[in-house]
Amino acid sequence: MKRNVYAVSPDGVARHGPMLLLGLALSTVFVFGGDRSGFYRLNGVDGWGGTHNWNSAKVLALAENLSFEHGLRLFHRRHLAGDDSVGYEMYSRFPVGGFALVKLAILPFGDALAAKIHAARMLMLALFCGAATFGFLALGRLSGNRWIALAATAVAFSSYHCLYYGDAIFTEGSMDLFAVMLVFHGMVVFVQEGRFRQLLAKTCVALLIGWHVYALLLP
Repeated sequence: MKRNVYAVSPDGVARHGPMLLLGLALSTVFVFGGDRSGFYRLNGVDGWGGTHNWNSAKVLALAENLSFEHGLRLFHRRHLAGDDSVGYEMYSRFPVGGFALVKLAILPFGDALAAKIHAARMLMLALFCGAATFGFLALGRLSGNRWIALAATAVAFSSYHCLYYGDAIFTEGSMDLFAVMLVFHGMVVFVQEGRFRQLLAKTCVALLIGWHVYALLLP
């Protein structure tokens, strides 16, 4: 009997079906949203969009100011000091890597503010999707069932607050979540396969993006 080469095996569906469904679900975050070329959160969970809009504007300013000309300082603004020297209003609470990523995203758009805001939001959404993907892959390894991993990932990443802040240009939002899930996946691979180098590489990348990854590393 001639084999149907176009038939999809049950093993293929079990392996690739959940990943395809996750990709389809994550693609919707790029489609459904407000006017992502501006500060569009005029109301919401934080009252008048304050946290979402304020942090987006702040991180954009910090990324815009990041340059070798200013010694890679993270600062809100410059001002003249009493002795006519230039002073900086610094803001260096978080690693420089996250701000550098935003800088790379907005760099091609010159003085086009709307395009810069949109590009930075797309970066945040891409990191949000990356975080969900690494979470899914790690849970798939732990549970041994990708359908269970899909259900758990969908529940965790579809909460109102996750979706509300998903495109906020914020180092403690999608960016830091991506860093945590990257290391979480690396730890699962290390425990199961003993591959330390990939864990070390993922940890180094994550620590350039955010501090919350220490919640996994310190224990």
